[in-house]
Amino acid sequence: VTTTPLQALALMNNPFVQRQSERLAACALAEAGGELPGAVQRAYRLALGRAASPAEAQRAVEAARERGLASVCWAILNSTEFVHVR
Repeated sequence: VTTTPLQALALMNNPFVQRQSERLAACALAEAGGELPGAVQRAYRLALGRAASPAEAQRAVEAARERGLASVCWAILNSTEFVHVR
């Protein structure tokens, strides 16, 4: 299974993916009671079906503090792991 550069660019720039990132962030934050580390873990579970590793969680929380949780969710939705989930 491969992803062409055009597919990757379409995912990165697609308004639908942006909206879904914002929805995922809102849902994860609500389910975590507004707690950012919990919201990161919830976003990973919802999108990838697994918990974030300690290193992933640490980087994601730092990124969410700098750029917002929707940005982290956007990265999760654009990850190879999400795109190629069977």
